Amino acid sequence: MDNETIPLDSSSNSAEEPLYILSLLNNELMSSSWKLIIKDYYIGRSSENNIILDDITVSRKHALLSVSNENIKIQDNNSTNGIYVNNEIKNDYILKSGDKIQIGKYLLLLTEVVK
Repeated sequence: MDNETIPLDSSSNSAEEPLYILSLLNNELMSSSWKLIIKDYYIGRSSENNIILDDITVSRKHALLSVSNENIKIQDNNSTNGIYVNNEIKNDYILKSGDKIQIGKYLLLLTEVVK
């Protein structure tokens, strides 16, 4: 399972409408996107995470992404390589639609779902 991403099962979002879409932008990798509803998402290399980014540049439990009605926030979990939002290193950051998030070698784009 080296150098793979594993998208969230779309059936896990059952009746709830997603508030955001998190999309993988890396050209050389298979494209993936995740529908984000109100909940916490753990991001990392380990299979125990909700969003798995399987590469050595990503820590086992790299970050926590928290989605609420008010906002969406990302927190670094003492990772080795940190989290970059729009090319600036961040430990705890409230995201907005259009933000680009770098976790290890992966570049992700956050898009708000407009209803």
